[in-house]
Amino acid sequence: MAEVLASATVRGPAQPPVIEALHETFERLWDDALTIGLEDRMPFELAVVEVATNAVRHAKAPDDGAVELQVDMEVRPRLLLARLYELGAAPLGELELPASMPGPEADSGRGLQMVRQLLSTVSCERQGEANVWTLTRTSGDGAGPDAP
Repeated sequence: MAEVLASATVRGPAQPPVIEALHETFERLWDDALTIGLEDRMPFELAVVEVATNAVRHAKAPDDGAVELQVDMEVRPRLLLARLYELGAAPLGELELPASMPGPEADSGRGLQMVRQLLSTVSCERQGEANVWTLTRTSGDGAGPDAP
């Protein structure tokens, strides 16, 4: 397995300040992984922040309690990996990513479709009391599964 060039974790209540902390952490992460180009950094960061923002907006605890987010990130020479944990959140059910971008009349669905286009893989599964998103981008691979 390839060496880890950089890693970072962000954890906090599923509220807007955790998104700001995520942006700040990405700045430090990229400083530690200078060999990863902007063509991979930008799409990966945008996708991770989009999924985290969706969690802040939509993740709910089954008992009206607090949901906490934890984002673990790893940078390897050809792989960018993030695991986002919605700790204490109600189960999401089956993850269905739209096959194409919703039309202009749609109220939602663009964010996850964008994430799908920016990344190599996107998955979400239930682990214990958390929804766990796994997001990867293979460095130098272009966009996600629909890329030429």
